[in-house]
Amino acid sequence: MIAGPGPRKGLRGGLVAAGRGVALAGLMLAGLGVLVALTVAVTLAALGFGLLLIPDTLLAGRGLTSRIRRRAGKWSGIPIAVPYRPQPWDDAARPSLRRRYAWLLSDQATWRDLLWMTVDALFGWLLTLTPVALIAWGLFGVIMPAVWAPIVHAGGSNWYGFIHVTGTSTAWLSVPLGVAIAAIGVWSGPRLLTVHSRFARSLLAPASTLRGSPAPA
Repeated sequence: MIAGPGPRKGLRGGLVAAGRGVALAGLMLAGLGVLVALTVAVTLAALGFGLLLIPDTLLAGRGLTSRIRRRAGKWSGIPIAVPYRPQPWDDAARPSLRRRYAWLLSDQATWRDLLWMTVDALFGWLLTLTPVALIAWGLFGVIMPAVWAPIVHAGGSNWYGFIHVTGTSTAWLSVPLGVAIAAIGVWSGPRLLTVHSRFARSLLAPASTLRGSPAPA
């Protein structure tokens, strides 16, 4: 896999990285959906029906993690090789359920995918959504002089960070603070995107690559 140019810095690069973080959060939610579907399939396995769903659910998870690998290389310049063992039958063949289970469950990459989707759902959003949250919160401070009055008149207690906005003067104090917060969001976007890609590589790359030996073909 060829690495991409890596994240761009500057205002445009920060905004693009923040948007990409939102896209990665969408994949995180999709991975959470796969985990829920797998849990349901395992629960139904005792009835027999769930056994038919588990292989396809695991393959759906592979599709999601493969997209994470491609984006890490394209967006952060951190390539992640595909770790899966090739299927031991021709595409035209119809393997038995037992053979599909043997192929999927004996592959270490299957379990690493599940671990990634679990950890990403628990902690990944901190890396992917922090930049856009900071930018949005910063913009709220910038527009505070225009919106403080309706908030206060509606009975709201309007605090912006450590500033208690009760009038025009305190509303304008929110503007430089908002600019600073938005700037931090822009600055952190490419950097947190890189951290997320490195985190993904630690779990989704072939184990032999992480040990320093050549990845399997």
